[in-house]
Amino acid sequence: MVLVEKITSRHNPLVKRFRRVRAGNERQHVFLEGIRLMEDALSAGARFETVAFTSELESSERGAILLEALRLVQCRGALVSMQVMEAIADTKTPQGVTAIVGRPFFELDELFARGPDLVVIADELQDPGNLGTIMRTAEAAGAIGLITTRYTVDAFNDKAIRASMGSALRLPLVTGAARAEVAARCREHKIRMIAALPMPDRAPGFLKDASRADTIKLYTEADLTGPIALIFGSEASGISPAAEGEADEFVHIPMAEGVESLNVAAAAAVLLYEAARQRGFKFRRSEPQMNTDEH
Repeated sequence: MVLVEKITSRHNPLVKRFRRVRAGNERQHVFLEGIRLMEDALSAGARFETVAFTSELESSERGAILLEALRLVQCRGALVSMQVMEAIADTKTPQGVTAIVGRPFFELDELFARGPDLVVIADELQDPGNLGTIMRTAEAAGAIGLITTRYTVDAFNDKAIRASMGSALRLPLVTGAARAEVAARCREHKIRMIAALPMPDRAPGFLKDASRADTIKLYTEADLTGPIALIFGSEASGISPAAEGEADEFVHIPMAEGVESLNVAAAAAVLLYEAARQRGFKFRRSEPQMNTDEH
């Protein structure tokens, strides 16, 4: 950190800036909090703009090691009181470190240039915890990237980032994409689009075109090898009619009587790991890419 200033007032302009970024009001920046996310951001090559930390951070060996690493980063630093940290942080018991970093940007063409493989599409999901968990699972199961469509919760929402356990900083993400453009890229790269739906006997109530209900396959009987894009719809209503129309295939996960559906993050984990199993768990090595150029 090239400059470290001391801040003891909650009304300091930098405190207001942190809160503004945390609220998502600066789309080109991301708010990070906690030792683990700082470590992940450093290893992912994130562009740090500002770091705020308390003297208590050095009270643990892990915190002290992190602070030493952060001191080598070219960014603004602020030593703040615990009261100020509580005003900045989103958690009830802050770990004593937060940061503003450049937001990673990926275009659709950049993602698909990584090679047709396993892609995840989050279609109008609203819960940041679910989206973060899906990002974490997608990275673990070997997906090359994740795409969110318009009206999906921000993948860099602080809750989504925490739930992703750093995957949001490593897994290539395309956010707010037009559904038609995503479908066009999938067709161009010969990627099959597979949508997750409720069990066949319940599908007519979810499918706009009920005649397609007969095409739904049990997830273990579907071919999840080769270039595919798995589509997961909103928590309340499943995939949208538009996404349904773009899908090439549908799969379902069996459930015991009386259970209506799985949480979308749980369903994503089941399908992603079935895809990984069918592929022999041959994962491509993930290479951190932090393109923070503004688009």
